[in-house]
Amino acid sequence: MKKKLIYMFTVSAVLMLGACKKGFLDINDNPNNATNVKPALILTGALNNTAAYTTGGSIFYSFSALWMNYWMTPGGVSGWYEERSYNFTTNWSGSTTLWGNLYDNLNDYASLEKQGKATGQNFFVAVAKTMKAWDYQYLVDFYGNVPYTQASKSVLFLNPKYDKGQAIYEDLAKQLDTAANLFKTATVSPSDVTADIYAKGDVKKWGRFANTLKLRILLRQSEMPGKEQYIKDEIAKITANGFGFIGVGEGMFNNPGYLNTSGKQNPFWGVYGYAANGDKTASHTYMLASTYGMDFLKNNNDPRLGKFYSTVNDGAGSTYVSLVWGQDVNFDQTLTTVSGIGKGLLKSFDQSQPIMTDFESLFLQAEAAQRGYISGSAQANYEAAVTANFVYLGLNDTDAATYLADQDVAKWSANADKIALIIKQKWAAMNGTNDIEPWTDYRRLELPADMPISISSTVTTKKIPVRMLYPQREYNTNSTNVIAEGTINQFTSRIFWDVK
Repeated sequence: MKKKLIYMFTVSAVLMLGACKKGFLDINDNPNNATNVKPALILTGALNNTAAYTTGGSIFYSFSALWMNYWMTPGGVSGWYEERSYNFTTNWSGSTTLWGNLYDNLNDYASLEKQGKATGQNFFVAVAKTMKAWDYQYLVDFYGNVPYTQASKSVLFLNPKYDKGQAIYEDLAKQLDTAANLFKTATVSPSDVTADIYAKGDVKKWGRFANTLKLRILLRQSEMPGKEQYIKDEIAKITANGFGFIGVGEGMFNNPGYLNTSGKQNPFWGVYGYAANGDKTASHTYMLASTYGMDFLKNNNDPRLGKFYSTVNDGAGSTYVSLVWGQDVNFDQTLTTVSGIGKGLLKSFDQSQPIMTDFESLFLQAEAAQRGYISGSAQANYEAAVTANFVYLGLNDTDAATYLADQDVAKWSANADKIALIIKQKWAAMNGTNDIEPWTDYRRLELPADMPISISSTVTTKKIPVRMLYPQREYNTNSTNVIAEGTINQFTSRIFWDVK
């Protein structure tokens, strides 16, 4: 019963910001009959839903933050069973909600692209292509082969076929190239600037975001044999468009004007922070500090400790206490006695919601430079990434410089394996801003190499899952196509880029 109540809360929190299509700044959109909807109206709702469904959504963190050992949940066998044991089914809300939310969001972007083309407004077409790439990358990363060429066309294809994940990725790279080139010539009318709640009509910022997203897509394929030249050729196209990547102090954030009103707060705050009346949300009390995540900070004199985690008693205490991932928890181990989510992540009800931060972009650039894919200094990008994360959390450049110079775990010269160093510090930095990315890095590279497995007695396969299962609704409504994908197992059915 406790688990059901938890999910009722977390899912309802997401729904308040969009899944029910009646949320904050949402639209009632039929992608097959949208001839009278202005692109600007579609844009605002679609972008806001992306923030609520992905980096601000409860489902994005309810499993990945646990599997990556940032957070730990109370409850024994009766609570968080699927997450703690890794034993989930096609009916698990993690799989079903991710699928439904992303395809729902894609319907909006399909409508935006259609209306942008109909009105000759290339800015909206370019944004739609960019954000479709954002959503489809996650669908492939979660499920592998998914409906793509026949998706969001329900009148024509009631039972869309499944496309190969690698083919989708290759087409997403092309779509992002097209988007970047459209941004080079696109104009935004003053009346449409406010509709763009990510970049206020800044086409150069959108171009950098599209390029950085493409870089992420390319780096996913870094371990695949024979892909090096393809990656380099695709990066040459990025270089040619002239936008570059997201840099220090930039990032892509959503803020439609969050209010301290139920359903209109920043989505991350609304799920993991505090209600409009100041009460702790249920998920704020359930998500406690994981020992692996906390000890990394404690053992390396990392000043981010007090930003990622609170002291006991929701910050009113003086000590930091954590729980081992998967351990049985008794009734005395609550937010009162264990550390929770810190104020560096939970800043305010109206904080901007990160879509892609500067530090994620800089870590991507550091890895790409270290692999020889892009020019520039891997070390400089790496150190800029760590520094940007410190700044995001409310620390300063001096704090970061001291950490980078004094702590071997962060010092460039003290680590022979530069990729492992970059990924470990990226894992540390991404806590609470996008926990899916570290899970993806772990699947792609098996880094950090010492990532603990849940110690729950309900674990039967001692391995972090490599994918989601297709949701049961697909087996019910699109059975021929999904069954053709074969038997899917969360431990062995890898995404195409997961070859290590």
